[in-house]
Amino acid sequence: MKRYSLPQFLAITKEQQLPLIGKNSILYAEQFDRSQLDHYCKVADACRIIHKTDAGADLLASLLRHRTALNFFVQPSSRTFLSFSAAQTILGMRRMSLRDLKISSMSKGESLVDSIRTFMSYVDMIVMRHEDENAVKAAFWISWNSERRLLVGDGEQMVPIVSGGAGTEEHPTQALLDVYTLQKSFDQHGGIAGKTIMMVGDLKRGRTVRSLSYMMRHYPGVRLIFAAPDRYQMSADVCTFLDLHSIPYSCVDSIDDGIKDADAVYMTRIQDEWDGLAASDGHVATPERFRFGLRHLDMLKQSGCLLHPLPKRDEIDEAVDYSGDGRVVYWRQERNGMWMRVAIIAALFKADAAILAHAYPIH
Repeated sequence: MKRYSLPQFLAITKEQQLPLIGKNSILYAEQFDRSQLDHYCKVADACRIIHKTDAGADLLASLLRHRTALNFFVQPSSRTFLSFSAAQTILGMRRMSLRDLKISSMSKGESLVDSIRTFMSYVDMIVMRHEDENAVKAAFWISWNSERRLLVGDGEQMVPIVSGGAGTEEHPTQALLDVYTLQKSFDQHGGIAGKTIMMVGDLKRGRTVRSLSYMMRHYPGVRLIFAAPDRYQMSADVCTFLDLHSIPYSCVDSIDDGIKDADAVYMTRIQDEWDGLAASDGHVATPERFRFGLRHLDMLKQSGCLLHPLPKRDEIDEAVDYSGDGRVVYWRQERNGMWMRVAIIAALFKADAAILAHAYPIH
């Protein structure tokens, strides 16, 4: 396998990086095929089933009790950080966290490369959120080139790097849990294939909707509707990808213009942290035509669902939260995230087979 220097690795295209990543780490939504998506969902379901019994919970907690994870989150996070931590706990992993660069040696001038190399001396997995999309790629390159290898199953593998959100580009594990949520929501309605998904809000910088858009190529007949102000409309690179894979999409000027056709509505907030506005002038208000209210539930299909990666602000009326409508699934989406991340971690360490065997024994 060809070796690249770090600048060379960062310079090659995503398509060139994907074969190198393989199944050893999670950096991009594009690295998964349909069989992997289905497998992750099956493992997540299995974990839910067996965790309900003492014997099943004990099994899960025994699988990775000899492993240690570092949650290296230097960008604000609640759900992703906590769900990874909870998933690691369920699997019995020891956990460390670093959330403030000011208390690390990087505040003394240590490079990210040296810091990541140091972390790998102590842990068996690094989950990483960083505002610079190249940081996670660099971490993968460091692990790939490090002499440290883990004995996993019958072979050796590098210390896995998992993106917990990188810049404005990608959030692959969020997309995995979103697929899981959509699959469960449409379980009685033919699955995800053939559905129309409307994405609303800051689509240009919303790494969750970008990653989910990439994954939709695995579901035949899916159509996407992008509802966003012009300055936040979906970026050209994603649209080019959709064109390349013949995934139909359209852009509309309001929720009202697309909701009657939508099977799922995926809301997002305006990500003004990238503008520095949140700290200086306060948060940017969501234009009224991109706010989801109770009247939109009346317009949404009875078989439909409403998602949001959270956190949310004013883009969904509070009354929707407490409407009791089963189509409002974003709180379930949160918990789905924990189980999907259990599945992800188990698969990275080849513990998924044991989970499936316990959940679905062959007699």
